[in-house]
Amino acid sequence: VPFADSRYYELRPSISIAPEAGGEGAPVIRLDKQFGLHPSLGALKPHFDAARLAPIVCTGSPHTTRSHFDAQDFMEYGAPGSRTVRDGWLNRYLNATNKAAGTDAARLRAVAMQSLLPRSLRGEYPVLAVPDDKVLNDGKLIDLFDDVYKDGGKQEGEKNSGEKKDAPKDMMGERREEDSVKQTGKDTVETLKRYKEILKRPMEGKRATFGVDKFGRAMRDIATCIRANVGLEVASVDVGGWDDHVNEGGAEGALAQRLKTLGDNLAAFLEDLGPRAESTLVYVMTEFGRTCKENGNEGTDHGHGGCAFLLGGKVKGGKVHGQWSGLAEKDLYQKRDLPVTTDYRDVFATVLAQHMKFEVPKGFFPDYSPKAVAGLF
Repeated sequence: VPFADSRYYELRPSISIAPEAGGEGAPVIRLDKQFGLHPSLGALKPHFDAARLAPIVCTGSPHTTRSHFDAQDFMEYGAPGSRTVRDGWLNRYLNATNKAAGTDAARLRAVAMQSLLPRSLRGEYPVLAVPDDKVLNDGKLIDLFDDVYKDGGKQEGEKNSGEKKDAPKDMMGERREEDSVKQTGKDTVETLKRYKEILKRPMEGKRATFGVDKFGRAMRDIATCIRANVGLEVASVDVGGWDDHVNEGGAEGALAQRLKTLGDNLAAFLEDLGPRAESTLVYVMTEFGRTCKENGNEGTDHGHGGCAFLLGGKVKGGKVHGQWSGLAEKDLYQKRDLPVTTDYRDVFATVLAQHMKFEVPKGFFPDYSPKAVAGLF
């Protein structure tokens, strides 16, 4: 919240956050003389004070799209504007470091806390997509899939005699492809079983209090995997519901409730990890920002530049990063949105190099040579 800029209150008369107590609703939580956190994010203030939280302003994609679908794809592929890239930037990292990780550690190097893999983790390297609780906790259903992949590849004659029938030469390629699919299925079931077993392991020490909502459960399960030391390197959580075109609210309302859920669970995650938080980085981002000016329905529309949070790890928090544009109309993108002064690919590359210790090779981000974000680590 840019509380020090009077134009912020001109642009958002109905949904702005008061600069100090005595106004309407809870006031901004000040970080410095210019910026503050939404009052619903109070759980994150101690982490900012301890230099574990680094907000980045005016970050995003240089592409002009305001389509949720396109912007989300471009962000997760790390390739703004491309319609041909089909492997996510995190999957490219996993694939490039596969040999160094070793086969055993690779079993649970990455998880997505959703039934459908996000595009950032799609690609050649196999990643576990965790189904919803109903499917995950249905042992009979998982056993059924296990049986299908173990026995489904055999023809009737093979089951009875144990001998493999000769296949026509023109079918050999098809059989090999079929066998590959079945092997992938078997590997997925085994990894899912292992994941369930990890969640059931007793944890030493006291656990933090997470929310009972879907996001809270996901963050708790990720923390469990990290504490279990199973080689987890990458985890993804998708949190929807931020498209507030109508009745966005200010210190209270729909957005405030979601921000509280976000902030409280992120704080619980870092607390639950304890010393492991020093080697764990949380990157919170969105596909684009919102319009600087509220619309006629006391909401905001699709914008351009936005804000990101980095928490934990070796991040140099305690300060707001990024080049702030100001809110004067002449400084806004198309006279309505925050500009993008920090390309998220630069943040991706800096995270990979400084936190993951992976030097990004040429061509990793198609048609783009990333620059290190100075002072982030």
